[in-house]
Amino acid sequence: MEGIPLFLKYDVSIQGYERFWEGLKAGEVWTTKCKKCGTIYYPPQRDCPNCLSSDMEWIKLKENGKIMTFSIVKQKPQGFDQEDYVIGIVRNEDNVDLMCWLKGIPKVGKDVKLTTDGKRVIGVVV
Repeated sequence: MEGIPLFLKYDVSIQGYERFWEGLKAGEVWTTKCKKCGTIYYPPQRDCPNCLSSDMEWIKLKENGKIMTFSIVKQKPQGFDQEDYVIGIVRNEDNVDLMCWLKGIPKVGKDVKLTTDGKRVIGVVV
């Protein structure tokens, strides 16, 4: 049985998260940290669910991490006209877990260097 083609277009507001998106364009990963309890959130948050504070600051995340898990994506979402790709969870030196695209040959426990392609976080296997 053939499925019905699905087309979806949406706009995402970046208001309040400009630092994150500007950082991606500059090859950096920025996120938020609660000034009251010190909890780091990725993706960035406006408020701290831990202590309910709204006093957040922007921090640049450290670039080194390790692969915790990964998946090779063979069945791609509609509109992804590209080769198979690898996404994974990388725990960086700030002890923050980031979902990112992995470049290179992935293996759980391998070191990665976090960077961006201007639109998403990339973990380059070293």
